[in-house]
Amino acid sequence: MYQSRHQSSANGPPLRTLTADADVARWLVDGGDERLRLDALGRNRYGVGPMPETGGLSFGSSTASTISAGAFEAARARLEAIRGCASPRAAYHAGAAEIRARLAGLCALAPSAADDIILAASGTDLHLIAADLARGDGSRQLVSVMAEPGETGRGVANALRSRRYATASPYGPAASVDAPLSEAPAAGLLAVPLREACGAPRDAATVDADFEAAVGKAVATRGAVLLIMVDVSKTGLAAPSAQCAVRLKARHGAALTVMVDACQFRLSAESLGDYLAAGFLVAVTGSKFVGGPPFSGALLLPPSEAAHLHRAPISPALGDYCARADWPAGFIARSVLPDVQSFGLLLRWEAALHELEAFRRIPSERLHAALEQVAAVVEARLATRAFEALPVPRIDRSGRAGWDATPTLFPFLVHGAQGLLPAARTQALYQALSDERVLLGQPVPVGRRGGQPASALRLAISARQLVEATHGPDAAQALVARIEETFDFVAARAAALG
Repeated sequence: MYQSRHQSSANGPPLRTLTADADVARWLVDGGDERLRLDALGRNRYGVGPMPETGGLSFGSSTASTISAGAFEAARARLEAIRGCASPRAAYHAGAAEIRARLAGLCALAPSAADDIILAASGTDLHLIAADLARGDGSRQLVSVMAEPGETGRGVANALRSRRYATASPYGPAASVDAPLSEAPAAGLLAVPLREACGAPRDAATVDADFEAAVGKAVATRGAVLLIMVDVSKTGLAAPSAQCAVRLKARHGAALTVMVDACQFRLSAESLGDYLAAGFLVAVTGSKFVGGPPFSGALLLPPSEAAHLHRAPISPALGDYCARADWPAGFIARSVLPDVQSFGLLLRWEAALHELEAFRRIPSERLHAALEQVAAVVEARLATRAFEALPVPRIDRSGRAGWDATPTLFPFLVHGAQGLLPAARTQALYQALSDERVLLGQPVPVGRRGGQPASALRLAISARQLVEATHGPDAAQALVARIEETFDFVAARAAALG
């Protein structure tokens, strides 16, 4: 019998056991942090478990998705392949390389691009890695510029400031949230608001101007600067604009590293390729739009930056979050990382790639047509008395009318019998819906209304749902019917709350 390094977590089962459903499920929650821990109902912090579920209304892919039966079987096959290897080390090195190669192919990249993909458990971990790479030789202080933290992951601001964002990590000891990372230099952070106090999107040109000013201020410190361009944020926004980010990179050159936070992965292969061609790092996960189980991330490096990043040193603090095989062989930084295994990460990526492969087979025009139909229905329902839509501007995709120019994430406020639900009651509504297996994106703070904090729920369409919606003439209508049913359910529960 062999195991991963101290099982990666307390949940990790021995590898050489019968491949029962429970065995696969236990590995799917191994190798992350406390967000993957299961409660008495077998669900994690996001309200989903590692086993497929039938029934329910699931539109929570902006937060997390329940694994499909097909993806679960793909994870089972990966576990069987791992067991067939001569050693855990050989299994993990070969498995990580295969995941990178398949992901590069599904992103329409050259096979050599697999040598520039770093794997990690979560999107927050990817921000930590990007910040460390942007610091260069480590002698300069890093200042990161990003959208307001409420529009990104909860722990992203801490990751960029070299502080702990969870009590657990894939490979390291437990520690307190907000504690400084061991041996990692302190870093600064500047944030730009994307919405007005009432929740409406700020003028795009004004937001770009604020990003330009913040980057200029950061560059003036004569340190390293990391610009985080979010595409798509928790409430469906993209900022700064791609044009702004390109201008800033041209102006500041090597002093500025740009990373696109595409952790929602709500963009086409063409859009991703544009970002890489512009010299931007791109962070994606398989657990949001793609629909894989929570905790599978990848950082894609652009060809123009890859050569010097391969030679860049990294902080030993990354050893709590990365295994050596998570980084391709060309990185000299691998030598400071532990040569350990997180088989849960391989299983989760296997499940995500199963969904992404199906999605990439659907022609863009069919996806676009299905999404336009869905968007029209959602927008009509959000115009009724029970709801209030938060505007989501369409994203400029370099003039292309591809599927990823159409919103797939719809934030909204909810009205009860006594008016708009404040943040606390919205949270109670979200939990009540989750308990009844009506899954939406977690509430996101969006300013104040009537003197009280307001939060938006989010109806998010997943890649898996779009695949289903393009299989037959009536398939899109079936998705629309589930959306209508979801809004009916939300309105009824909100009215009951008062």
